[in-house]
Amino acid sequence: MILNPGEINLDAALKICQETLKKGREEEFMPLTVTVIDVGGVVRATLAEDGSGPTRANVAYAKASTCLAFGASSNTLRGILEDQPRLDKAFTGMQILAGGNLIPTPGGLLIQKDGKNIGAIGVSGDRSDQDEIAAVAGIEAAGLTVGHSQIT
Repeated sequence: MILNPGEINLDAALKICQETLKKGREEEFMPLTVTVIDVGGVVRATLAEDGSGPTRANVAYAKASTCLAFGASSNTLRGILEDQPRLDKAFTGMQILAGGNLIPTPGGLLIQKDGKNIGAIGVSGDRSDQDEIAAVAGIEAAGLTVGHSQIT
C-alpha cells in the first residue's frame, strides 16, 4: 500500500470530526455534519449528527474542497468575493467546472501540520460562522493547526 506522506490519516480525521461535533453540542448548535478530506480531495471521515439534513454532507465536502482549490479558508474566499463582486461570474464558472463542489461561505478550513497543508475540513448544519467555530475547535483538539489562508 502506498501512503501519501502529506495526507491526513484516518485517526486524525476521526478525532477532528468527533471534536467538531463535541464543540457543536457544547455550544448548542443545530445538528452538524463534518467532513475531513486529504490534500488530494479524498474523504477521510464524515460524521453527521442525528437530525442533520440530507444535503449537509455534500455542503461540508464542498466547503472543504473550496479550501484546497483556493489554498484558503472558505471564509477568506467569501471576503474576496464580497470585496470584488466582479469575480462572481468567474466563480460561478468555477463552481460549474467543479461539479458544484465550491462554496464560499464560512465552515471550511485548511488543516496544517508543521506549516504544511495536510487536508481540509468542512462543517455544515448551523449558521456558517458557527460551523467555522466548531471546525476550529475540532482541528485544535486534534493537535493540528488551522490554516486560514495562504493568499497574501
